Amino acid sequence: MDAIECLITRRSIREYREENVSKQDIENMVEIAQMVSCWENTQPIRYVAVLEKELKNQIADECTKPYPWNTENIHAAPALMIICTIKGLSGYEKDGTPSTTKGTHWQSFDAGMAADHFCLAARTMGVGTLIMGRYDEEKIRMILHLPENYDISCIIALGYPKLVPAASERKPLKEVLLIKE
Repeated sequence: MDAIECLITRRSIREYREENVSKQDIENMVEIAQMVSCWENTQPIRYVAVLEKELKNQIADECTKPYPWNTENIHAAPALMIICTIKGLSGYEKDGTPSTTKGTHWQSFDAGMAADHFCLAARTMGVGTLIMGRYDEEKIRMILHLPENYDISCIIALGYPKLVPAASERKPLKEVLLIKE
């Protein structure tokens, strides 16, 4: 699969086959995702893979109750990836002072780029993904015993797609592109 095909065929997957995603496949996806650019090469992203079914289901049941669609999506997926950022690296100088007026914006920017790279890496391996942003961060931190300096940026359900949906309609270029000549 070439890069353009990967970019235009990546979809949010909500239905998965029963097949587990292997530890080796997860490691390969993360190795690829690590190549993403980030703030001054601080490499602030940490990946926490949840392959154990009971632990994954505990996160679904205890950390997404107000968002039942996320609970269902996590239960349906064979695996879960938690994308974390180390606080205070992206957008900050070595002494801890902000480098820009954006504050923690760059942390979110780096996490978003890492999540996208991870999902595209998964796509090249035939693994489907669904990025979710609604969850109880503190409960996830507690369940997984994550360090205090980790901010959870998103959770990603992953597995081999049972169904790949068609692309949703996109806005016309004239609505999303402004060219100043």
